Amino acid sequence: MTVKDVQKPEENKVNLKDVYKRVIRRQDVKANWDAFPDFKKATYRYIGTLASTETTIPPNLMDSEISLGIIEAGPGPQARLHDHEVEEIFMPLEGLWEFFWGPNGEERTTLGPLDVFSCPPGVLRGFNNVGGTTGRLLVINTSANAEGAAFDKKEELTNITETNLKK
Repeated sequence: MTVKDVQKPEENKVNLKDVYKRVIRRQDVKANWDAFPDFKKATYRYIGTLASTETTIPPNLMDSEISLGIIEAGPGPQARLHDHEVEEIFMPLEGLWEFFWGPNGEERTTLGPLDVFSCPPGVLRGFNNVGGTTGRLLVINTSANAEGAAFDKKEELTNITETNLKK
């Protein structure tokens, strides 16, 4: 890239003061316990829908090309096999998380803090918190308005703990 390739400020159509509207403080993001009703987990939606149509606690920012949020949950199953029409990227921030994918969830890997799993669109995937404590998982979808997940009805999760069942 040369200096000529860099966009000059006068050509930039974004009002630089408006960029402040895109700063999101952690204390401004509320836990949504109803965004994904399959298990008891909190979802913090910073940007976009995170593929949930539940709207009692809207995302802090929708003017974006992506969704970004954090899932916080105790040990146990968290998401059964499902797919999205967008890429979904996971990065454990705390704890150990098992990811499984494929027609029957037969492919598996366990990731720890700052590891990454990028699942392409249309691939059935799910995840569990396999650590012994509450974990936090950063989730990014490649669309701010991703449709809700399509769940595979035949899958049954085992070893569901009372902590993770929605009450």
